[in-house]
Amino acid sequence: MLSLVLGWTLGPLVALWNQALIYQANIWACDRQQRWPIHLVPLLCLVVTIGIGVTAYRNWRSIGGGIEDEANDVATRERFLAIGGVVISTFCTLVIVAQWTAVIVFAPCMRA
Repeated sequence: MLSLVLGWTLGPLVALWNQALIYQANIWACDRQQRWPIHLVPLLCLVVTIGIGVTAYRNWRSIGGGIEDEANDVATRERFLAIGGVVISTFCTLVIVAQWTAVIVFAPCMRA
């Protein structure tokens, strides 16, 4: 049950942490004129969200797959949570990739 809940909650948290940690790594990278720490943060966050998505997908497959919603039983609810975890983790993965794109495009010391 914990892995089903993590599919819904951990992905958005990791995407938010990614943004905050990129800002912190940007300050550090600008002071030292090094770009690699900024790329390390989204890479690690991407690994976490992909892992969450794979876990949610495995949960969905272990329940039996499909999208049956006619029955009012525990398996149907678990299936819904697993599919939701896959969708949310996929969306959060795309958000992290978009944030990483900004890191690639802009220099660390670029200020407005």
